[in-house]
This record gives sequence, structure tokens and C-alpha cells, in this order.
Amino acid sequence: MSSEKVALEGLASGDDLVQTYKKRNVKYVYKQVVKQDLQPYFDEGWGKIGRGSKKFFRLRKLKDIALGFEDEVWCIFNKMGFDEMNKDRNFSIPREGSNVSKQIDVFARDEQCICIIECKAAEKPHTKRSLDKDIDQLAGIRHELELSIFSHYKNLGHKNKFKVVWILTLKNIDISENDRERAKSANIRVIDESMIEYYSALSNHFGRSSKYQFLADMFPGREIPVLIEPVPAIKGKMGKTDFYSFVIEPEKLLKIAYIAHRAKSNEESIKTYQRMARKSRLKEIAEYIHEKEGIFPTNIVLNIQTDRPLRFDPAAEMAGKNAILGTLYIPNKYKTAWIIDGQHRLFAYSGLEEANTATLPVIAFENLEPNIQAELFIDINGEQVKVSKNLLSDLWATIHWNSENPGEQLKALTSRLVKELNEHQESPLRDRIINIGGRKTKTRNITLTALIDEINKRNLLGSISSRNAKVITPGPLFVDDLENTLPNARKIISGYLSNYINNSENLRKQWETGSGEGGYICTNSGLIALLRILYAILNHIEHVDHLDIKKMKSSEILDNIWKYQEPVCRFLGSASLKVIQDFRSQHGEGGFRACTFALLWEINKIYANFVPPGLQQWIQSKDNSNNPRAYDMVSKIETDIMNYVINRLKSEFGTDLTQWWHKGVSEKIRSPAILRAQNAGEYYHPERFVDLIDWSEIIYQNSILFGEIFTIKAKQNDGKKKKLSWFGEINEIRKIVAHPPRGGISDAQLTYLTEVYNELMPRLKNE
Repeated sequence: MSSEKVALEGLASGDDLVQTYKKRNVKYVYKQVVKQDLQPYFDEGWGKIGRGSKKFFRLRKLKDIALGFEDEVWCIFNKMGFDEMNKDRNFSIPREGSNVSKQIDVFARDEQCICIIECKAAEKPHTKRSLDKDIDQLAGIRHELELSIFSHYKNLGHKNKFKVVWILTLKNIDISENDRERAKSANIRVIDESMIEYYSALSNHFGRSSKYQFLADMFPGREIPVLIEPVPAIKGKMGKTDFYSFVIEPEKLLKIAYIAHRAKSNEESIKTYQRMARKSRLKEIAEYIHEKEGIFPTNIVLNIQTDRPLRFDPAAEMAGKNAILGTLYIPNKYKTAWIIDGQHRLFAYSGLEEANTATLPVIAFENLEPNIQAELFIDINGEQVKVSKNLLSDLWATIHWNSENPGEQLKALTSRLVKELNEHQESPLRDRIINIGGRKTKTRNITLTALIDEINKRNLLGSISSRNAKVITPGPLFVDDLENTLPNARKIISGYLSNYINNSENLRKQWETGSGEGGYICTNSGLIALLRILYAILNHIEHVDHLDIKKMKSSEILDNIWKYQEPVCRFLGSASLKVIQDFRSQHGEGGFRACTFALLWEINKIYANFVPPGLQQWIQSKDNSNNPRAYDMVSKIETDIMNYVINRLKSEFGTDLTQWWHKGVSEKIRSPAILRAQNAGEYYHPERFVDLIDWSEIIYQNSILFGEIFTIKAKQNDGKKKKLSWFGEINEIRKIVAHPPRGGISDAQLTYLTEVYNELMPRLKNE
């Protein structure tokens, strides 16, 4: 074949590419079927569209996972701006020197680069599948396929020597470390599902300019074909740091620019700090540039990454006291100019004719450390746009990992831990935490700050003592230093959460449900309760069982945890939907405490010496043996107060409702009572719907009329409000006995109620 002309058939460009995108960018496949043949299609999951004609029905069905994934990947590369792509999945490349062809899922070419993409998908998330044969096959034939590709474009008159990148894209497949290393050795890039999501968002937001971000990932540090000419620049100092000030055309800067987005989960996280640009903001700026001929007086801020010092040639006799005028040589390589600030202003030029004619002012630093870049990003954006708490929490790992301040180190450790829980292959929380700037879904519903805050509150990793703020006081998961603590804490928390999922099919389903109907353990509130239980168990193991967990392997610690965890797992695994809904309905700190104690109680029922702080008091509060007696007294108090107050108001203002009700009761109390009465179908006695606590307000407003009859547990010189404060205590007791799920009346509360009852009831009877 080497002597023959090779032609790659089935490629599309220009308008053909636009039409192909329209066909591929849909979720369904369609078919027209005669009416008598419908049932077999219905059995296969096809559905009707519209009413159909006399003879035919139009049907549709969701694409199968493999076809849908191929089309998804194809559309991403199309939106990135690749000029030529395969039309369909029948496209193949002949092997040089052979009559055999290789089918290619996605083929994408631009003026310098060709991407050949193999797509692999599984039905269920996190499917473990060996890919060694696929990797070995691509590695074995890639050279022959590349020769065919080069021959094809040489015959068409292309002079460029294309860079070819081979990519394996995965959906719902967990690639093993061995396969990942095998792919790396074969120079095959692996792009997993999280990165597919990232590039999809990138192409949606940045359009054709997103290609340069993608190429920067594929070819970091490689030279680009377009020469960036040296620019006039001023070299100065900020503190002890050199900087360069110059102007450059957006089109040139776009080719070498790079944004360290937080959404990139499988990039080394410490190097990323930017948020994804907002598409609406990019559109607004583009309109400002193109239609209003707007200008930007502020600088784009860059960090230029170089292997060697930047070349800067000072102009003769142009050195001032604090600055030097000269010529700056900007590296002609992908992934050179890291954008610290100004991504919206730069990328808004993408696709505009002004990208070649306008110039942007730039302040450029050289080889700044990632933590310095992130600090600079916060300093700039903190003054202009509020940086979200999620982003700030996320950035702690970047900024303060190497800090000398123990408090900052601890925050950085917690942030890194939560990020690893979201990314590590063995973590149940993998892909369950909402990415910075990402959307919440039923399964990706855990917030970064919820986990970070709870780990810090429980001191799972450690704490900073007010007496000795110079060191970290180790928590139960802290081992030696930050580097050793990180994997240890991740293994224990991952193993602890896995115990719930792997030992109960019901809990596995509940975990997979996330925040959907019937889900609890994989929600913010559920995980907060589970982390508190973990802390209580670890404390018990250390201080009651007297085991030194600092000297134990993570597997040994997990074995000891399971002993106490099992009752919680058993309870939640057998809990009814109503019980789960009750747990889900508990909000705020009070709700978190109630759910945690309810689950800790299950451990206490099996192990009597398992009594974390506060549990005994909570158990006592659930004892409702005092409730019936309290209910009788509260009901009698409420009824007799109502009757007594109404009779006195009628005597004073008149017996008609228009008299005593309007003159003795304020509008603030009347209106809600009337509304409740009407909702209950009662139109003649709204006074029956006045709350107990509101009768105290009526008494207060008519204090001259009632005198001291309702003064209980007060001193002679107390104010009117304080003399009636007992109403509040009795009202709290009323809430508990009227709503049994709220718990039980304590002995102290029953004693207080009895004292009020014994003092008040004789007064009302005698009057």
C-alpha cells in the first residue's frame, strides 16, 4: 500500500460538519414503523412520537450507552473547533502495508493536530474492566495507521506535519493503575468521565478557543506552529518579584494561555485554582467588544511557565530608576501563559475578528509557585467579585499546604482530604461532591464545605489549642505529619463509609439514591451524622477500650470500628421509608444532633458502656412516661385560662363577639386565629383557635383588668412581662406533649408544671 495513494473516506468539514453535528447532538434514535409491527419495538423500549399516520408511527428510543457516549465525545471535539471529523461510526483507517482497516470512533483534525479517539463505555458506574487488550492493540497498529494518515494528507497537498494524539475515553469504567501505566507507556492519553464532563463544560463556555486548553493538556510545553514575535515590554519589581508589562493581540495569547480550573479532578489539584468562566459573562463582554467597540483599561494577569529564564533584551540607555524598557521573548509553547486574572476578558475575543487587531494590556510574572498564584487570584478577586465559601475552602489545599502556621496547615489538610475522598477510586464519595461551579444532582449532592466544616468541628484530624497555637494537637486520624495523615484518614473514612454500603443491600440502594426519594446516608445531613458517629466510636476505642489507634494499621482500626458500627448499619438498613423521611426532615444543628443521638443509641443498646457525651441526657429526654400526666395538666390549664379570660373580657366589654373579641384582643392575635378557625370549618368561635402563648399576651394587654391573678414564680418588683414568663415554660411543655415525636417530658419539667398547676388552678376556681 505504500506505493498506492491512500484516501480516508467518510470525513466531513465545513457545512457537512454542521449537518453531522445536528444529527449527532441528540439523545434519541428514531425509526418509522408500520402499525402492525409496533409491539416488538415497544418491548425493546421504543416509544411513540405523536399520533402517527394511517399506516406508520414514528418511534424513538434513547441511544444505547456506547453510541450515546461516542456521539457525546464527537460533539465535544466539534464544539472545540476541529475542522475535519468523521461523519459516523463506520469510519475506518487502512493500515499501511495491509488490506485490513481499523474502525475509528472519533477522528478530529485541525491545522496542526489529529486526535484519534477510542470510546469505551459501561452501563453501570464504576465498572471494573480490563483494557489491556485494547491498549495493546492500539499500540501495535498506531504506527501503520499514522503512515496512512500522513500519506492521505500529503496526497491532498498538506504541507503540515501533523501531531497525532491517541486518546482512550472512558464512561462508567474504572481503569486500573496497571492499565493506566500501560497506556502511558504506549503514549495513549486516558480521559475518564470526569474529564469528559470538564471538556464538555469547557467547549460549551469557550467554544473554539477551548481547543487550545485541550491541546495544552495533550502537548504541555510543545512548541506551537504560530510564531509569537518578541514584544516591547517594561520590566519592573513588585516587592522582590520581577514582572513584565506589555500589550499583545488576543489571538496570540489565546494559543498559549491556560486556565487552572478547579473542575479538573484528575489533574494534580494543587495546581488549579480558577473557576469556570460564565458563558453569559463571556457573551456580554463579546458584545461590548464587537458592537460597542469597548476598551479594557485593566491588565490581564499571567504567570509565564518556563524551563529557562525569560529572555529580555534591555533597550540601550532605557533603564529608569525602577523599571527597564526592552524586548520580551514570549515562549512559543502550549500551556505557557497561566491566566491568574482576566479569563473573561481574554476568552470573550474567541471567534471575534477583533482578536487579531485589538491589543490587551498584560502584567506577566515568571514561574510563580502555585500557592502564590492562588493567593494573587484571591487578592484580586476578593476586592472585585465575592469568592464563594466553597472556592475558598477548596483553595486552602493549594495555598497553605506548606504554610508554617499550624492552623493553616490543618485547614489545608482537611481540604485535601475531602478532595481525595471525591476523587480516589476506592472512596464511596467518589464523584458525589459538587465540583466548584458545578451543578447539584441527586447523586452529586454533597457540598465541599459541609464535609470540611464537620471534619474540623469534630477535630477528626486535629485541633489548635488556644494555649499552644504553635502545633497541631493530633486528632484520632492524625499520624505523624500531613503527608502521612492524608492517606491514613482517607483509607479509614472510605472504609468506614464502605462498611455501610457493603453490608446492607438496602443501604447500598439508599447510597446510590443520594438525595432522591428514600435517600439519607449520602446527603449532607446524613454524612454529618455518620462522621459524628465515627468520631464517637474512635474516641470510645481510644479512651474506653484503651487501644492506641496511632500504632494500628488502618485495617485493624476499621475492624474495631465495625464492632460498634454494625448496630447503626443494621438499624438504617432495616428502617422504613417513614423513618428515613423523619431523619431527612431534621434540619440545622438541632436536627443533626437528634439524628446522631438516635443512631448512637442503637450502639448503646448493645454496648452499655458506649456513652458519648450528651447521649445519656438525650435518652432521658426520649422517656415519655411523664407525658400523659403532663398532657392532662396542660390541657386543663389551657382550657381554664381560656374560659376565665373570656368571661372577664365579656364582663368588661360586652358579651357579643363584636365587643369583647375586638376590644379585648389585638388584631395581631385575632387574624391568625380567625384564619385557623375558617380552615377548620369553624366560623362562630375563633377564640378556640388562640394559642396558649397568645393568652399571655391578651392578659398582658389587659393587665389592669386581670391584676396579679396570673403572677406565678415571680418577685413583687418584677415587671409585667416577667410575671407572666411562666407561660413560655408551659408552652414548651405543651409543644412536646402535643407532638410525641419531639420526645418526653423530663422529671424537672413535670415538677415545674405541677407547681404551676397547683398554684394557678385554685385561683381560677375561686375567682
